[in-house]
Amino acid sequence: MSTPEQSVRTVLCIGNEPVHLNLRCSFLKEHGWNVLSSGSGREGLLRFSTQAVDSVILDLDDAGVEGALVAGELKRIRPSVHIVMLVTNRKALVDGALDSADTVLLRSDESVRLLDALRPLPQS
Repeated sequence: MSTPEQSVRTVLCIGNEPVHLNLRCSFLKEHGWNVLSSGSGREGLLRFSTQAVDSVILDLDDAGVEGALVAGELKRIRPSVHIVMLVTNRKALVDGALDSADTVLLRSDESVRLLDALRPLPQS
């Protein structure tokens, strides 16, 4: 039987825009998530490799080259992790970005679709 602490899922938010990152983290905390944050892809990868994370929200350079590289490395480290990639527009996606992301959301839809993108994950 799980205790309430065991059923809380952890999400790692990686983003290079501090205002968006802080708002996203606050929003997720208000909805019951344990939230870790990182302000760069490199910092996010380090945090991801040392801490238990159920899901990652990745918002780096509009899913440009850095976002694709980070997503690929996250999947290499832990293939089962659920990655939600946020983009300004789908034209910003580069080759390989969709190969590693489980869900791609437009940043403009984030406030209404982010929780649904995370919801399919089983409780740990």
